[in-house]
Order: sequence, then structure tokens, then C-alpha cells
Amino acid sequence: MLGSAQAIARAPYENGYLSAATGGPLRPGGLDLTARLVNLCELPVGANILDVGCGTGGTIEDLHKKGILHAFGVDRSELLLQTGKYLRPTLPLTCGSSRSLPVASEIMDVVMAECSLSVFSDLEATLQEFWRVLRPGGKLALSDIYARNPGGLPALQVLPLSCGLRTSLTQANLEELLKQCGFEIRVWEDHSQTLKYMAGQIILTHGSMNEYWSKSEPVADPLDIQIAIGKARLGYFILVAGKV
Repeated sequence: MLGSAQAIARAPYENGYLSAATGGPLRPGGLDLTARLVNLCELPVGANILDVGCGTGGTIEDLHKKGILHAFGVDRSELLLQTGKYLRPTLPLTCGSSRSLPVASEIMDVVMAECSLSVFSDLEATLQEFWRVLRPGGKLALSDIYARNPGGLPALQVLPLSCGLRTSLTQANLEELLKQCGFEIRVWEDHSQTLKYMAGQIILTHGSMNEYWSKSEPVADPLDIQIAIGKARLGYFILVAGKV
């Protein structure tokens, strides 16, 4: 019974079922897509980078190995941060909320959020906070899922927030929200093939998507999740936006 209670209490990014399939990174594309996103940012020398939703710090570790030493991580999950500090004790990882970052205003050159925007409950407040900590002309670097069929959004919006699908937007919705929060999109790329690849990893590990969802999100009907994903025709993107 204890195991069941823990499964219900923990979101998919904490319960281990996703990382068991991907081998570590809790997002499509892994560090290869991170490298693409960072290259698109055209970092200045000595850039300050904040990774919001850093998890166990895999991206921060990779950036430091590449000589990008002023990279810092923030995550709200104490469990993931504890794991990260155990595995990577020298990395600057801090617990904090996306809506109230423990960072001074206008000191970051880049704010990253890799497949974490979709689990935040208040996207507008989060984006306004990202705008606050970025320097004038700073860049926002996002990767996440999006709905390619607007008609599928209602089916996603009744799912549990913890499954990371409920706040999915269309490209047009996200562009408008970013504009309202003071950002201008410079680059948008579709990388939906990485989502399909990750689904294949999950199936190989857990037997089927239904089996994965039944274990990872036990408070929801896995069939409802699968139907919602299909209706929305979920895809995956990366984008770089400038603070204006």
C-alpha cells in the first residue's frame, strides 16, 4: 500500500517511470536537443544561464563540461534536487518556484525551460518572472509539447496537471502569450519526431503507453490520456525568444 500511495503522490517527473525509459533526461531529444537550443541562443562570453525546472541538473552539468560555467539550476522538486546534489554535489542547484525565482532582476542572459513550462500551473506569471530576471535583450529558450490541433485542447484541459499535458498550448496561443509578456520569438523549430522516439522508448521499457500511464499517472484513466493526446495531435518544439 505504501508504494501505491507514493505513486499517487509523485508526478511522472519524480516517480522514475519516465527516466527508466529515457535513461535520464525527462524530455524528448535529451542533451542533443539541448545543444541545438543553446547554439541558437548565440551566447555571449561569460553568459549567465538559468535552467528553470532543472531536475537533477543534467543540463547544468553538460553546460559546465562545455565551458559554460555560469549556468545555474532551479527546480521546485526537493526529491529531484536531492538526487542531483548526490550525483553532482558541486553544481549550483537551488529549490524555488518558477513564479518567484530566487534570482535578482535583470542578471540573466538566458532563461531555459526544457519540457517544464507544460507542468507550471500559471504560465503568465511564470513568463513574467522569466522576463524580470532577464537582462534587456536577454533570451528565453524553451522546448516543450504543443497541440497541433486546437480542437483537442479541451480533452487535455481535464487531465491532471501532474501528467504535464493539461496546460499545452497551440503555437499561435504560445506566440500570443509570449508577446503579451514582453517576448518576441526569434526561432521556432518543430521537433515532433523526438516525441515519437521517446514514445518508442517508453513502449520498449513498459510494454505499452497504456501500461506506462497506468503506473505513472494512477489517478487518471490511461485511455483518456491516450485519447486526449491523439485528439490534440501533440508535437514538440524548441524556440528562442528575445526580451523586448
